[in-house]
Amino acid sequence: MANKTYTLMHEHLLDTAGDLLTKMPFSKITVKHICEEAEVNRNTFYRHFDDKFELLDVIVKEAMTILSNQIDIDSFQDAPFTTINEFTFPDSLSVLDFQLEDKVFEEQFYNAVFRELTAMASSSDILWLLGNMQVIRIWNSSLPKPYSFQKDYALFDQIIREKKFPGIDK
Repeated sequence: MANKTYTLMHEHLLDTAGDLLTKMPFSKITVKHICEEAEVNRNTFYRHFDDKFELLDVIVKEAMTILSNQIDIDSFQDAPFTTINEFTFPDSLSVLDFQLEDKVFEEQFYNAVFRELTAMASSSDILWLLGNMQVIRIWNSSLPKPYSFQKDYALFDQIIREKKFPGIDK
């Protein structure tokens, strides 16, 4: 019974953090916010997670596990951004777009995603593709008006295929 209670509380904390991510930037969310929203004390939180960063890592890892069970590796290699967009829910992408405006979230999120994808990679081709995706992410975040990963995924796949960024001649 104790194991079931632990699992239920763990899921409750993850769900609560997920709800908070829809409302406020990750950098503004504190352990106190999570505990108040979940109606638990801090000791309960710390029995499950070291800090909010570990909690985010767990959220990303769980999402990546679900995605890895759904992904067609050939489609991913041909059009990674489209493939990702096709098996995610629009609501989660809008939350991601919102959170990616927060530099603390952005760094933590992409590091966690890259760690998980690297662990799942079955070949060096996948690792190179992941590296190219990371370069596109960095390029996009440096633009005065970045493209949306939710809406402009076809453009990102075009960049992968053509190995050329829009507006750059060489």
